[in-house]
Amino acid sequence: MAVERFDGRTILVTGATGLIGRSLVPGLMDLGATVRTASRSAAPGDWPDHRRGDLRDPAFVDDICAGIDGLFHLAGIRGAISWQRAEAATLLGENLLMDLLVLRATAAVPRRVYTSTVTVYPSLDGDAREDQAWDGDPHPSAEYVAWSKRMAEKFIEAQALQSGRGNTAVLRLVNSFGPHDDFDPETALVVPALIHRIETGENPLTVWGDGSAVRDFLFVEDAVEGLIRGYLQGIGEGPINIGSGSGLSIREVVETLVAVSGRDIQIAWDDTKPAGAARKVVATEKARHLLGFSARTPFAEAAAQTLAWYRANR
Repeated sequence: MAVERFDGRTILVTGATGLIGRSLVPGLMDLGATVRTASRSAAPGDWPDHRRGDLRDPAFVDDICAGIDGLFHLAGIRGAISWQRAEAATLLGENLLMDLLVLRATAAVPRRVYTSTVTVYPSLDGDAREDQAWDGDPHPSAEYVAWSKRMAEKFIEAQALQSGRGNTAVLRLVNSFGPHDDFDPETALVVPALIHRIETGENPLTVWGDGSAVRDFLFVEDAVEGLIRGYLQGIGEGPINIGSGSGLSIREVVETLVAVSGRDIQIAWDDTKPAGAARKVVATEKARHLLGFSARTPFAEAAAQTLAWYRANR
């Protein structure tokens, strides 16, 4: 990835110990940034300025945001469909609270990246373009996290209107996965949840739906490249989709994961259970033309790397 360096800039990464942060922070360090990290978890020992605390606390937010030149706001609560329904108020309220506190505290920071999500889009027949987010309500399966992201995007828009300048790249990421993911079957998203269940010997492997739902998946290393390019070239350009632009059916996903595991596992489909929106794939033309970004890692290769990391770190 050939991009300009960050020498002399202090960059804050919130949610730094999560999936994307664990890959983004070393990447920023390699590019010369002075990186300040924040999360509720401990960080690797070679992260020099890690602040452990709660982004729902205004005093903590004001402290970590003081004196920074740039921001990657990754922090947020997410989870599988069943967990999202059980924790609906938590997803909506606490995501909104964290977002608004961080965005308020960084209103004057020159460059910010806000990580939104593909779930902001309503159900669509084709690939979701950036201008279609408000064409209808989000799909009910993920509506509460989607509304929190929509309102944060609208707050960013209001900040730009009030200040007369845009200082934010709003990047709508698809379902990203990779090393350091959440593999807890209660809260994990599709790929890490399936990897955990395969590796713990579930056989037959029962999957919700009939396998026909189509999703857009992105390996974490590709997601990080998209975020850095968005920081450098996407400020003030409106929402930008960051995805592969290629849809995979859940059936293809499950069969690929079983294949790369090398295990002899039977797959059972439970079509009495909800499977979410029929199709959730993003159009990627804006990212290609504006940022020069295209995903490079094939799904099978990304799945194999994620599985290998899980086996080594389980």
